[in-house]
Amino acid sequence: MTTLVTGAAGFIGSFVCQRLLQQNHHVIGIDNLNDSYDVQLKQDRLARLVSPNFTFIKLDVSNQSATASLFEQSSIEKVVHLAAEAGLVNGDGQTERFINSNVVGFQSHRRKLSATSD
Repeated sequence: MTTLVTGAAGFIGSFVCQRLLQQNHHVIGIDNLNDSYDVQLKQDRLARLVSPNFTFIKLDVSNQSATASLFEQSSIEKVVHLAAEAGLVNGDGQTERFINSNVVGFQSHRRKLSATSD
């Protein structure tokens, strides 16, 4: 079974990947590795996920064409969506960035997974 984990370099996402790998799942982990907090910390988390069953792809969930390609090229059966823009929306003009990552990205994955299960 192949499971897609979005936000794979995050605190929760990396632990979910680790647990799935311990259960012999094939895991595709995606993360955009943005600089909302320490990128090295994210890379360190990914470095602990070394396994022949793990594939990491640097990908922003709001990139709908790249997401579509991923679903077309992979036999993804489940999605654990944990990607989100970290931090608070504070009126600094970045509201759209949060919406794209946290809402649009989720909708894109939901649609692709629904289309493959029909």
